[in-house]
Amino acid sequence: GGLVVLLGSTVAFAQEIRLGGKFRTGREVVVAADETVTTDLYASGASVTIEGTVEGDVVASGGNVDISGSVGGDVLLGTGNADISGEVTGDARIGAGRVLVSGSIGEDLSVGAGQTTLSSAGTVGEDFLFGTGQTSLHGAVEGNVVGSTGDYNRTGTIGGTEDVNVVERGEPSFGDRVLYAVQRFVAIALIGLLLLWLVPRAVDGSAETLRRRPWASLGVGVLGAFGFIVLIVLIFLVMILLSIAFGLLQLSTLLGVTVFGSLTLVTVVTFLFWLLVFFGAQAVVGMLLGRLAVGTEASRRWLALILGVLIVVVLISIPIAGIVLGILIALFGLGAVILEFWSRRRREPEPMPAPAAA
Repeated sequence: GGLVVLLGSTVAFAQEIRLGGKFRTGREVVVAADETVTTDLYASGASVTIEGTVEGDVVASGGNVDISGSVGGDVLLGTGNADISGEVTGDARIGAGRVLVSGSIGEDLSVGAGQTTLSSAGTVGEDFLFGTGQTSLHGAVEGNVVGSTGDYNRTGTIGGTEDVNVVERGEPSFGDRVLYAVQRFVAIALIGLLLLWLVPRAVDGSAETLRRRPWASLGVGVLGAFGFIVLIVLIFLVMILLSIAFGLLQLSTLLGVTVFGSLTLVTVVTFLFWLLVFFGAQAVVGMLLGRLAVGTEASRRWLALILGVLIVVVLISIPIAGIVLGILIALFGLGAVILEFWSRRRREPEPMPAPAAA
């Protein structure tokens, strides 16, 4: 949502309408009360307001989306705040921080949000499905209600069945902690073993680098974490600058490719960084600890990894202190991997042959 807000407010200084009103972007996108959009509507901006009529579907994203008019088809929203006080004939699928429905949804209402409220005036013609932090149901749902939430408050009516899982937010029990630790151990061990088999240098070599240069690894780990944030920001900046240029040149195809490619790159980079920090780094530190326990023989590297990962999981499972230890382990391991692959010592040049005797 925030990305689309930034892109929408930067590319267009005023509402820009294309494809006969089907595609709209800008800081503020408005369908006026006396306006009728006879097609589907695709809109993005800091705020999207639909006071009039859209005969087709609505796909909208932005900081705020307000639908007080009528939509003849389905609604798909990705936003910070969604407010539907009008009429939606089809389904409404919403991902948002806060959702308020005080109008009518003709078919299903599906929500993933921090807070969702179906007011006393709100109605859902078919099923209501949700995964939220907090849900208030004060209106009428003609069909079934299925969801998971941290806080559920219902005073409204349900025509079908009700299956709501209220997730308790209390402190996890000892059994929960043990189960989570076992799951973490299995995940880190499996990924570590896979890396040790496919790319042994990533685990064994990085562990040796960590043993030789621990403080350098920690420093590089901190820089690496900061560099990841800088890289993501740079990708977004480049995307925005290119989007401005392509928007001014009316190159809508290249603009779409730029946004899609940038978001894909951010997703891939974020996934790889997450995999390295939460699994690879623990495997590297585990290999180092395991080597200290069972020795450096090549035949024992598998055992060293398993034993070391077990030690790491026990350390990061300690209440309170485990958080600090987990951060340090991630930084040490991340820095060791970067040093191993980025600044590995060059091979020393072979000595020059001795000059032949005269």
